[in-house]
Amino acid sequence: MKNFKNSILAFMFIVSMVACSIIMPKNPYSPTSEKDATTLVNTIKELHFKPRPAFEPFDSVDRKPVGYVGVSKPKIITSSNTVPTNNIKNTTNTINAKVDSQLLAKTVYNTVPYLIKKNKKEINVRLSNPTDWKGNYYRFRQNLPLNKIEMINDKDTCYIVKYTLNEINDKKPYHISVVLDHSGSMGHDRCIELQDAVSNAFQESEIKNKVSIIKFDSQISFEGKSSDSAEIQKIIYNKIGMDGFGGSTSIYDALDVAIDSLKVDPTYRPLIILFSDGYENSSRVKDLYGIVNKAKSNNIPVFTIAFGNGVDVDLLKGIADETNGVFFMIYDRDEFKSVLNNELFLLNHYYEVKFLPCSFDYDKIKFEGYTEQGYRVTGEKTMKGLKETLALNVNFDFDKIVISPRYNDELKKIANYLKLNPEYALSITGHTDNAGTSEYNKDLSVKRAEAVKRALVNLGVDPKRIQAIGRGETMPYVPNDTEENRSRNRRIELELIKN
Repeated sequence: MKNFKNSILAFMFIVSMVACSIIMPKNPYSPTSEKDATTLVNTIKELHFKPRPAFEPFDSVDRKPVGYVGVSKPKIITSSNTVPTNNIKNTTNTINAKVDSQLLAKTVYNTVPYLIKKNKKEINVRLSNPTDWKGNYYRFRQNLPLNKIEMINDKDTCYIVKYTLNEINDKKPYHISVVLDHSGSMGHDRCIELQDAVSNAFQESEIKNKVSIIKFDSQISFEGKSSDSAEIQKIIYNKIGMDGFGGSTSIYDALDVAIDSLKVDPTYRPLIILFSDGYENSSRVKDLYGIVNKAKSNNIPVFTIAFGNGVDVDLLKGIADETNGVFFMIYDRDEFKSVLNNELFLLNHYYEVKFLPCSFDYDKIKFEGYTEQGYRVTGEKTMKGLKETLALNVNFDFDKIVISPRYNDELKKIANYLKLNPEYALSITGHTDNAGTSEYNKDLSVKRAEAVKRALVNLGVDPKRIQAIGRGETMPYVPNDTEENRSRNRRIELELIKN
């Protein structure tokens, strides 16, 4: 009986070992036999590491802050009584002036605005799912998901009254340039683990992206690019670990090369993922402002990952903020793959919010909302206004052209702005929904635009600087398919015109 039990235990051990060998991802440089182990030792002896500069100190231990919780693989946490997918689609919302006090959430999560598009008329912002930045993502509630959108400058704050929010599951591929720090402070083992993390993250990605690999220390090495999974693996492991690297850190040069490599490939949407554990100390290109502006002018967002205690957090966070990217901070090499999983997740799962500005000049946009579980969500983005067309927060009663006195403060802000900026004239355009005949709506939109003009003239603005026109129902901002959308189409737009 004893022998039988031992046989069973031995059999179970063998089965478990076979299962592990199937399930666990395999490092292509891990030995599988005594012969392979000898080959690997000989290979490592042949690796060439540059002399580590004194200002690139190496510490083999990942030193985490007390109580630190690492980033885990991304997952969406849904409420048990809500629709699990696509619960917000083409949702147009009107924010009431009174404070939304339905929920007093004690837990506050963050949403990050990124990949922002804007023209003279509309701002289109990607908002991440509300998150704790540890891999847990939530959904916005369906009824009034954002209860406050503020546009702020150093003199004033205005509030967006109407917006449209969509939940997006994006399947389009990117060309992603992965820029990996291989300086001396990283060390050979960490570089191998970082390469393994990149390999596994892209193999697990739900979208087949095109991938470029750039490794850097004081020199920049463009390893190659491909959309073929097997070829990407070869490119990642073209140099094992820190082979050929180990010098100082040229973040600016690496970023500059990555931008240039993406500019020549217009068939994919471009993106850079930049990983570093240190400080810039050896780039030949010193103009960070010029590099960031080149990324912005080519619409190339930079997602950055800061690793460890010796990293320039301000630099990497600033690069991400300025280029409409996302920033992550990690302390443990076990987080390498998870943080890459999170960054790839953010490319494919997000919310899209669209609105007309309420201010000509602004320095920051702040968002506030709630998850479907009732958790409060906040987020903000520093960004400069571009003298956009704005939506005047003035609503007319049905079939009326009289402006209510409650909008006097809004009109005073516009009048004061015009007085302080005499180089601009103003075009006022009235719009309606599609209720009624097109001729009637055209006439009504003209009369409402003229009512706003009269109000501004009464506040001291030269009438010669203002033109009033009406477009009726001919230029809807959103489809006239719901009452909320029709409300959004009944609007007054103001556009600055350079004299």
